[in-house]
Amino acid sequence: MAQRVIFVFILAFVFIGINCENATEAPKSDDTTWKQTGICRKCICKDDKVNCFDQGIAEFFKKEEWANLKPMKPATIDLSENLIRNVTAVAELPVKVLNLSRCSIELIETASFRDLQQMQVLDLSHNKLTTANLSPHAFEGRYAPEEYEPLASMRTLNLAYNDLHSLHQDLFEHLPELSELDLSGNPLTTIDQVTAIAISSLPMLKVLRLRSCGFSDIPDRFLHTPRYLERLDISDNKLTSVPQELVEAKNLVYLNLNQNPIRELDGSSEDYPGFPRLRKLQELHMCNMKQLTRVGPGALAGLQNLQRLHLSFNPKLHTIDPKALARPDDIGETFDWPLVKELYLQSNNLSEIDSRFLSRWDLLEAVDVSNNPFLCDCSTQWMVSTLVEYVEHKVVNASENMVCAEPIEMKGYTMKHLHDIHRTMRCVDKYGNRPEKDGAILLGTLIGVLLAVPIMFTLMLLWRHGYFAWLGLRGPVDVSRAFYKRAPSTDNYI
Repeated sequence: MAQRVIFVFILAFVFIGINCENATEAPKSDDTTWKQTGICRKCICKDDKVNCFDQGIAEFFKKEEWANLKPMKPATIDLSENLIRNVTAVAELPVKVLNLSRCSIELIETASFRDLQQMQVLDLSHNKLTTANLSPHAFEGRYAPEEYEPLASMRTLNLAYNDLHSLHQDLFEHLPELSELDLSGNPLTTIDQVTAIAISSLPMLKVLRLRSCGFSDIPDRFLHTPRYLERLDISDNKLTSVPQELVEAKNLVYLNLNQNPIRELDGSSEDYPGFPRLRKLQELHMCNMKQLTRVGPGALAGLQNLQRLHLSFNPKLHTIDPKALARPDDIGETFDWPLVKELYLQSNNLSEIDSRFLSRWDLLEAVDVSNNPFLCDCSTQWMVSTLVEYVEHKVVNASENMVCAEPIEMKGYTMKHLHDIHRTMRCVDKYGNRPEKDGAILLGTLIGVLLAVPIMFTLMLLWRHGYFAWLGLRGPVDVSRAFYKRAPSTDNYI
């Protein structure tokens, strides 16, 4: 019995002890000390984002300050539009996007991003990085027994609008999985050998932007290694012809050639060749090209899967050959056209668009051919009768900007108006004569003849009667008198 009492007492003691322990345990609370750190006092720390945009920050935060954000687990950090000159090491954080654009950055210290193992996007655009001070060590990963580990999660690097004249050939050695690279706005001028090696060392590259870099040519084999390249922007450079090196970009689906001084394209020209065969290209941009005058036959024939063609705002472009897109078969007897879905030809200098330019106009999902100086005659009758309907079907009243510029009697009429009134237009002959003016010319000639006859008859009568003697024009009466002289009356006749 005593043993039972002792046993019950022990159980009661244990039970009470457990309850007391639970009762005295401090209530759980979220660790929010990071909200009072130096970084969150200057920036907005909310959810998984640290927003330091345009806060006048002049010095990069220390590693210890970054470490205080670990409980927050930030995924996005925006430090753009500040006055940071040097970038130092960041603590281990689950950051995926780091924006350091427009900060006047001149130097990135070795392994600054080593502990950002989950970082996918790094934006260093619009800074003051130079070839000399941008080292491959800036992107070093953690050190393993034999070599540095790469920043394996990095996919996008933006170095646009810095002061890079060239790239270190090993600049991207720690970024083997990089798929998107933007070098736009750097004064590369020429894609030299080391720059070519650096870019071609990125086997997984899918997007490359080289806008406004000032180069006039693309070196051979430049696009050979990035075999997965899908999107290429080489707009606003000094290219005078379509780079034939593009043939190496087997998987290219998007190409931007805007604002290059290319004068013309022709499938049979050596100086101005058309596009090489790009079987997978779907979208082409050739806009704002001030020198472009002509797109000749076969110029776009190598683009057999083209779906979106942007060929607009070219003030001198007056001719697009009907067979610019046509691809001849092996024998050369028949042609194939790509099934274009979107066509943009607005604001050029085109007097007409040939119906043979596309094989299936009815399959277009978007079309804009407005603001061209169209010649409204029989050659563009199909535009009035057929194309206006396609344009209107996509966007109501979109054809209002398809306006006649000549002949003079048609100037100002919209093709929609001509379509609505079922106007059939006459042809302008090859010498530039206007049949529409023939009636007016004949009527004017007839009136002139009818007026000239009585006027000439009246003048003849006045002349015959000597009314123009004061001008030295003697009439026939005065002339006959000059030849006749009366004999004197005193003369004697024998």
